[in-house]
Amino acid sequence: MNKFFSKARFYFALYSTRVGLGRADFAEISKEPLSSTGDSRPGKLRAYFWTPKASPGANVIVHDMLPTLREEIRSAGLPWEVDAGEELPHEEVDWLVSFKAVPEAAKIVGKPRKVFLICDMKHYFWNGLREFDAVVVAPSRTMASFVAKGHPRVSFLGESEPIEYLEFGSKNLATAPDQRGDVLMWHGGKWSIGALLELRPALEDFARERSVELHAIGGQEPEREEQWDNLKVRFFPWSKQQLFDSAAQARLGIVPARRSLRLSWLKPASRVRCLYSLGVPAIGDARTPDLKEFLSGFDGTAAADPSNWGQCLAEHWDATDRLSQLAADGYAAVSEQFSTRQTARQWIRFFCQGDC
Repeated sequence: MNKFFSKARFYFALYSTRVGLGRADFAEISKEPLSSTGDSRPGKLRAYFWTPKASPGANVIVHDMLPTLREEIRSAGLPWEVDAGEELPHEEVDWLVSFKAVPEAAKIVGKPRKVFLICDMKHYFWNGLREFDAVVVAPSRTMASFVAKGHPRVSFLGESEPIEYLEFGSKNLATAPDQRGDVLMWHGGKWSIGALLELRPALEDFARERSVELHAIGGQEPEREEQWDNLKVRFFPWSKQQLFDSAAQARLGIVPARRSLRLSWLKPASRVRCLYSLGVPAIGDARTPDLKEFLSGFDGTAAADPSNWGQCLAEHWDATDRLSQLAADGYAAVSEQFSTRQTARQWIRFFCQGDC
């Protein structure tokens, strides 16, 4: 029964937010580094990111960011300790950041400030938000505004791309997309593969007159191949190395969103930003506000429906100059605004807040 009411409250808040009812406020944390004067700086501080389940999300949002956070802490001259792990800390910490999980109160050592870090699966945690002193939303401002209906202290950081990806992307840009190969690249998860499968008729039409090979990277299923009419499709389990290998051969990327409101309207532009960080120009889904905001900074492309996807693919695949410009401009936007360095600085500012 509690699960039923939790989901009911979740969807009521979701749809009311979508139509603009009862707008809730959230705090957006600055990406600027701490100034030498003016910004408050706590003395010794211990923060711990609890990531009980290993996942690509935990890697990108926490573990890939952590080395850069430590670098920024050292650069700012702060005597802080920051760690992460799958188990709750065995010693007392000042801040406990829980990634997509609600810890049992009896297992928490001491009385840390408790923070819920969320990127998806919103409805599963809707009733547990009030157990935390603060909520940090990673994906999008749209989601931050929505989650703020369930908690009075919500902060937005935004997702970012690892320095390692950007370093690869810088080298990949030395080769124009149309000179790398004939790979069309999709990057997602096991739950989002359905959005790609819905495009199969459009992709088959697109490949009838072109030499194209689709690389679909996501989940942990074994590698396999399928033939969609004239289109060869290779499914790969997710790994950084596979992302790099496919990106080095990719002429273009696509990231359609799933149909439901919570799986498109609330979603971040992270998959598209990831491709751009690797130097791959990509087409995103026009139903995602966070994506449209990202693409607006450099005249990027978003498709609205299956017929529109086919048209966008054809127009971009054959426009070599447009592909090169998109790849360069999109990469610059990610590098300047969405690297883990900016996210690390945001976490430092967040931890400087004495009252959450």
